Amino acid sequence: MGGNRIRRPSGSPGVEPIDRNSPIPLYVQVRNRLLTMVSSWTDPKRNFPSDDELKQMFSVSRATVRDAMAELVEAGFLDRTRGSGTKVSLRKVEEKLTPRMDIRRQWAAEGQPIHVSVLAFERVGASHDVAQNLEIAPGSEILFIKRVRATPLSPVAIDWRYIPARFAGDITRAEASGSILDALWSRARLSHSNLQIDAGLSGIDEVEMLHLPAGSPILIRHLVYFDRAGAPVMAGRSVHRADLMRYSIQVELKRGPQAKPARKD
Repeated sequence: MGGNRIRRPSGSPGVEPIDRNSPIPLYVQVRNRLLTMVSSWTDPKRNFPSDDELKQMFSVSRATVRDAMAELVEAGFLDRTRGSGTKVSLRKVEEKLTPRMDIRRQWAAEGQPIHVSVLAFERVGASHDVAQNLEIAPGSEILFIKRVRATPLSPVAIDWRYIPARFAGDITRAEASGSILDALWSRARLSHSNLQIDAGLSGIDEVEMLHLPAGSPILIRHLVYFDRAGAPVMAGRSVHRADLMRYSIQVELKRGPQAKPARKD
């Protein structure tokens, strides 16, 4: 094999090797693999590997390691103290699935402001699966939105959203880069949503847009929002990096009618 072969980090079987044929810069690849290591770190008292250890682990230059480490330190994932080494200080951002779903504000409150890039914003015909979720005929006009959400450190999520034409109205691309739910609140009388959360592994989209190694863990949130008449207003899904976030759900409890005690004969 030549010098461009993929090298597996020595002594770290759970970490993906560096791909020297990838268009992704080496320091970004190292940074993403360090994020994976940080997310699975179980002993906060144990020091993170030193620059020299990481240099040997990934077979890259010390400068590449320092560039990757600097971003993690600046983002608050690692804490470096002269003479004491580097400690892991990762806190996953917790997305609270609330009625208003103010995701951007939640990330900002954790010190990770979100930037949204709209990749697709177009009127298209609904596919069979999308039409089924929206309870419309296949081929009916919908507004399709695809976007990537990113922190200053890394992309964190891909969103796919499908809105029937009668609810999409005059939604603009600028609104699509903000809270789509807020845009819908002003155009429909929203009532409730159905959410499903699955675990999965990264594929082509996640490798390209979330900078994840193939086969990395991801969280998938499927959603359908309804108006007060019970009509679906928006459907879609979001794919998140599982190493950077988790979901939190608050459930309102209501006491049901008490069962009558069994009669004794």
